[in-house]
Order: sequence, then structure tokens, then C-alpha cells
Amino acid sequence: MPEANLNIKGLAKTRLSKSINDAGWGQFLSILTVKAENAGQKTIGVNPKNTSQDCSSCGKKVPKELNIRTHSCPHCGIVIDRDVNAAINIKNRAVGHSVLKARGARCNGRAMKREAHTIAPA
Repeated sequence: MPEANLNIKGLAKTRLSKSINDAGWGQFLSILTVKAENAGQKTIGVNPKNTSQDCSSCGKKVPKELNIRTHSCPHCGIVIDRDVNAAINIKNRAVGHSVLKARGARCNGRAMKREAHTIAPA
């Protein structure tokens, strides 16, 4: 099983320590890896740094406080849920290509198609 780079010990020292310890993160990662292998898939650890700050459409950093739940990029105009933006960035880091638009994304003020589009690297 691949070793995950999730800093469980560090997370356990924060104000969320009870939740982190109760959740059994280490066990969760082990179970996730086994389930993925049983389904013919694999787990890939990625660096989580700035996954919710970096724009999944243009790559520019868009700083925001934790209470801001929408990613709205002033550079390219995309507007999507913060967690969806982070998920796209995590997927891009794992598979090495860009997912341009997410479901329900808005770009430059107009609604985009409701499905995700994938582009191979140039």
C-alpha cells in the first residue's frame, strides 16, 4: 500500500484534534487504498497545498478566507464551488492534465455546459 502524505499527527495537534483522532484517518486511508485496488483502481497521493486557492481553469492563485465557499477567479472569470475547484485541482495533480470546466461552472458571466470537459496536455 502506498504511504499517504497526510500529516495526521500534525492535524491531531490542532483545534480539530478530537475530530481527527475520532475519524481514524490512517485507517480510512488504508481502507480507501484496498477498496480502490479491489476495483482495479489506485490511490495517488498529491500535495494538497493551495488546491482551493489555485484556479482550476487558469492556474492563477486566488486567495480567500476559509468562510468563502465560492471560487470566483478575477483572471479568467470562472465561478464554481470552492470544494469543486479543489477537487479538480487534486485530480489534475494526480492524472497530470487539465479539467477545464466543472458542472455548473460560470466563465466570464455565462453558464458553461453542465458536464466536465477534459483536455490532454499540449
